[in-house]
Amino acid sequence: MNKSLFNFRDDEEKEMFFIAIPVILLFGLLGYWLAFGSNTPPVMVADNATAAIDTDNDGVPDHTDQCISRAGVLANAGCPAKIGHSHRDNDADGIRNGIDDCPETKGDAANNGCRTPDSNDAIKASSVATMAVATVAVATVDSDGDLIPDQNDQCPDTAATTETGCPADQDNDGFADADDQCPTIAGQDRGCPSDPDNDGILGDADNCPDAAGSAIDNGCPADADGDGVMDLDDQCPTVAGTANGCPADRDNDGITDDADQCPDQAGTTALNGCPADSDGDGVTDAEDRCPEFAGDASNAGCPADQDGDGIADSEDDCPTTAGTSPSGCPVENDTDGDTVLDPLDNCPDQAGPAINNGCPTSENDSDGDSIPDAIDECPAIAGMVEANGCPIDTDGDGVADADDLCPQIDGSIQSRGCPDDTLASADTISQEDQQILDSALAQVEFNSNSATLTNASRNILLDVAGLLKKYPNAKLEIRGHTDSSGPADKNMDLSMRRARSTARFIAGQNIEVLRLVAYGYGESEPIASNNTATGRKTNRRVEFELKFTQ
Repeated sequence: MNKSLFNFRDDEEKEMFFIAIPVILLFGLLGYWLAFGSNTPPVMVADNATAAIDTDNDGVPDHTDQCISRAGVLANAGCPAKIGHSHRDNDADGIRNGIDDCPETKGDAANNGCRTPDSNDAIKASSVATMAVATVAVATVDSDGDLIPDQNDQCPDTAATTETGCPADQDNDGFADADDQCPTIAGQDRGCPSDPDNDGILGDADNCPDAAGSAIDNGCPADADGDGVMDLDDQCPTVAGTANGCPADRDNDGITDDADQCPDQAGTTALNGCPADSDGDGVTDAEDRCPEFAGDASNAGCPADQDGDGIADSEDDCPTTAGTSPSGCPVENDTDGDTVLDPLDNCPDQAGPAINNGCPTSENDSDGDSIPDAIDECPAIAGMVEANGCPIDTDGDGVADADDLCPQIDGSIQSRGCPDDTLASADTISQEDQQILDSALAQVEFNSNSATLTNASRNILLDVAGLLKKYPNAKLEIRGHTDSSGPADKNMDLSMRRARSTARFIAGQNIEVLRLVAYGYGESEPIASNNTATGRKTNRRVEFELKFTQ
């Protein structure tokens, strides 16, 4: 009767035996490692020792590995835990892979598809176990101490718990998960995709990688009006536009072209973007030489030329009588220059006094006032024809108007024709007198586009002349200004002509011309907006300033 090396009472005992053998080997290896450390030099095996062969390097020697060519697990006799195509029978043992514990090796149905071990297997197991201890000792060098032998460790110098022996790198970007700031997203910037604009939107997900944006805009800056100009750079972020993100405004009047009825002419909001036309004559104020008087375009917005002398009525001092430039009035000749016009001069080619009808006289004229002594009531003092040869003294104070600082107020000779208590000796103007100059600023006016004073302006200028008489040591600066209507060079000329016209009138009130200084500033110093008729009227002004001399 044949007896096997091992007698088992039943299949369960036999199965437990074959499970115990690998367990014992594992504990032996663990004890060896604990005793000598992971860096113990390899144990040399005797030359006649048979090395344990493990073709698939799964830690299960070929003699016990029922899946020699495929790496598996010890608990499954060296076979993979699961194998695909469960309906197939790879080892042709009549047991489908899905229920075959050893799908690569023929076996018995009673043993779940695995080969039933015999007594020879036990002998071999004992022999191999002895050799395995020596062989495993060689194979258990573990440089990084992660319990994975160096021969099976793909990263032998770096401890890890993965099957490969390398630190986990879920996204396979070369950065271990422990050091990877984006462990599930491959990238080269500390394990993350690049983010040049630092907006937190990475790599290809950012449609604007160089401009910080939001996730809702795919990494691009917000553009509320959708005009392609980002809100950060858009001067009109809620209104679609072009340049600077705003709608076009060709005339730069602050009214966009789509709402501007005059897109090529600067205007006002009240006029829907069109320029002002104060007189309603169809000629804009900026081009209207007579912005406050209705005219026609052919005459630059000025009224017609009634006398047909080629000088518009707005500039014609004699609008109903043909004349010549610049005044528009006819020139009445005075051939001999004796101030007696030719039609009234009995001797138009010979100078003579008006009292003699313009003819010279052979009689004596001691004071040289062209009035013969025979009819001159003041033959020793030059006078006027209308005063019968005497100086005119309107206020009868004995000081001729030509020398009287107060020609209409009775004064004394010592006070140069003014009351003794009226001449100011201070070098500053009083507040009351300053109000006269301030009133003149608002009240002095001229005919449109001309230097001709209005009648209403003359009254306030008489008061200004009175101040010069009151302050005999003062000079008067007269500064002319215009609005911005029309060319700047013409405005400069007009302001100068107006200042001089004012100075001439004041000088005519017996004020020395040397005490008057006239300047023209054109449109260069506005004190109100030129965009409204009221503002332009304010800018058309003449300023006065008394300056005292020692």
